Amino acid sequence: MSIHSEKQLVAIKDSQLMRKMLSYVKPHWKMVMLCIFMAFLIVVTDLARPYIIKVAIDDHINGLNRPMLTAPAADVGALEPYGKPFEVEGQAYVRLKPGELPSELPSGLVPAQIVEIDGGAYLMTGGWLPDKPEQPAALAQTGGQPAVSVDGLSFPAAALSEDTIDSFHERDVNGFLLLGALFLGAVVVGSILNYLQTNLLQYTGQHIIFRLRQQLFEHLSRMSSTYFDRNPVGRLVVRVTQDTESLNQLYSQVVVNLVKDMIVLIGILVIMFQMNTRLTLLMLVVMPILFALTFWYRMVVREAQRNMRILLSRLNSFLAENLSGIRITQLFIREQRQLEQFEDINQQYYKAGIRSTVINSIFQPAIGFVGNLAIAMLIWYGGGSVLDGTITFGIVYAFTHYVRQFFNPLMSLAEKYNQIQTAMVGAERIFDMLGEKPTIYDAEKTKPLPTGGSRGEIVFENVWFAYNEGEWVLRDVCFRIEPGQTIAFVGATGAGKSSIIQLINRFYDIQKGSIKLDGIDIRDIPLEQLRRTVSIVQQDVFLFTGDIASNIRLNEASITDEQVKEAARMVNMTPFIEQQPRGFATPLGERGVNLSLGQRQLLSFARAIVFKPEILILDEATSNIDTETELVVQDALRTISRNRTTLIVAHRLSTIQHADQIIVMHKGKVREIGNHYQLLALKGYYHRLFELQFKDSRQLQNAR
Repeated sequence: MSIHSEKQLVAIKDSQLMRKMLSYVKPHWKMVMLCIFMAFLIVVTDLARPYIIKVAIDDHINGLNRPMLTAPAADVGALEPYGKPFEVEGQAYVRLKPGELPSELPSGLVPAQIVEIDGGAYLMTGGWLPDKPEQPAALAQTGGQPAVSVDGLSFPAAALSEDTIDSFHERDVNGFLLLGALFLGAVVVGSILNYLQTNLLQYTGQHIIFRLRQQLFEHLSRMSSTYFDRNPVGRLVVRVTQDTESLNQLYSQVVVNLVKDMIVLIGILVIMFQMNTRLTLLMLVVMPILFALTFWYRMVVREAQRNMRILLSRLNSFLAENLSGIRITQLFIREQRQLEQFEDINQQYYKAGIRSTVINSIFQPAIGFVGNLAIAMLIWYGGGSVLDGTITFGIVYAFTHYVRQFFNPLMSLAEKYNQIQTAMVGAERIFDMLGEKPTIYDAEKTKPLPTGGSRGEIVFENVWFAYNEGEWVLRDVCFRIEPGQTIAFVGATGAGKSSIIQLINRFYDIQKGSIKLDGIDIRDIPLEQLRRTVSIVQQDVFLFTGDIASNIRLNEASITDEQVKEAARMVNMTPFIEQQPRGFATPLGERGVNLSLGQRQLLSFARAIVFKPEILILDEATSNIDTETELVVQDALRTISRNRTTLIVAHRLSTIQHADQIIVMHKGKVREIGNHYQLLALKGYYHRLFELQFKDSRQLQNAR
């Protein structure tokens, strides 16, 4: 299987994923609870505004014609159970809510209502207009006094002057001032709370993602080489950057806002049921349609998001790999072919994005349509009820606002649910990565090396090793390296030389046998101590972005500038560095692109030396150095390898003739062990390699 193909993730329930995600919120629970409390207050301010407008319409704009109870000003206390009384011209009044008129009245309380007839206003006492009023065409006469006829009964009516009407309106004007102040206060308080909540949520979300990225990077830094063998860099970059960013949206916006939306929905239902049960039940008729749409959306959007993330990882992996190898692409004129491959992956990602967009473009308008359908039903039924007098216009007006507010969270559910599903997909991949355990780890009971450091004795006892199960790279390898010896490994390509080097500092673990350092199995030595003991200089040198000094010391604070300069002097880098305008502070490009191959190799030597390892390993480390520089480096190596165990892997036999022992590998087995002259005398594998190399050299000299 290609490393660019995503493995099948282990199925995990949404509830388990959510618990894992919420575990990162636990340290911030106080902040989250504060944000939820703020969300509750914000909802209160949002829901209060339509209700304030409803009160303004019913109690004040249309308040003049509402049914009332009246009593002499001296008996104002008798009116208080029915509302807040007000006085006009020595008489106390209290307005009643339509549909809630008392059937029996205590003595002393008189029904009253202001009616408009032929452009004039009259105060009718003794009765109220019915719920389904038909405005009287003219005043009746009772005992020579004006009267209003209601259902065959006549009630006294007194004409009201403009001043008297203004007196009745005075309460409404004062009410408008109070309601306006309340409305403005709700807006201001809601805005301030929104500002504070948004900032607190962003702080919390960013802090959680900061910790999560730290955890991911720390986890990756502990993973074994086998993990990176099967996971391309682009995929891991997507995990640490974009997958964590999808969780950021969840932590900083979705979770609290989802709670806020639930409070909005519950609050709206409570208010609407309190205002009018029938209108509320009418609006809830459309809920089955909403449930069906949401169920469909949930099924399709998760898979669409997962597919997008897989393709994005593949796109990033391909991009990282090809940008790293751009010189090879240009050298072999493969730009068009690579472009075609990129276009193919890019096209798949484009189609996946379009599919996700289409799903969202169906869901959100569908929710909007259902919301408008509910409003249409509200206008039809509520408008008729207003004409019947069973519902006030203020209630219908408030309902239209509440219905829109009710469906706004549902309409934004597409975006929120999309963010949730994106976060869930990202969480699947993040927790799958965090669930991967390093194959190389410390033993439960470690055996540290002595305080003075390692002596440098290495013993391989019947070592078998395979990168892939059953495909043995090393077979029953046995040898002993004494402290301070210089040992060389030679053999044809694929003989297992580099594999031995990878095993000594536990980049990989063996399947059979044991490798001992100073008599201790390296699997029992703390991994950090083992790798401080062993330094490796590889053929492929990796340099970090930074200056020369930081690439030598690798930001190890305990290494002084003098030690850095001494290490550079030992590998003869000083003349080159002194030629640079900024010396050791000279910045290097990405992977040291502004250095030659030989200069990079010399820098890697200095890096290995400055850490003062007890064991030094050179894996084809002189292959990129010219002959003149190699002679200088060889002299330096003789110096630094004194009293230090040194292992050398080389193809050029001229570079290892001084070794104390040469171990000859062939097809994963040790074939010969001895020094240069002993092995030549054996006339075996080493002798044949020597003859082949020096035969080629003699032919080259003869050709010249």
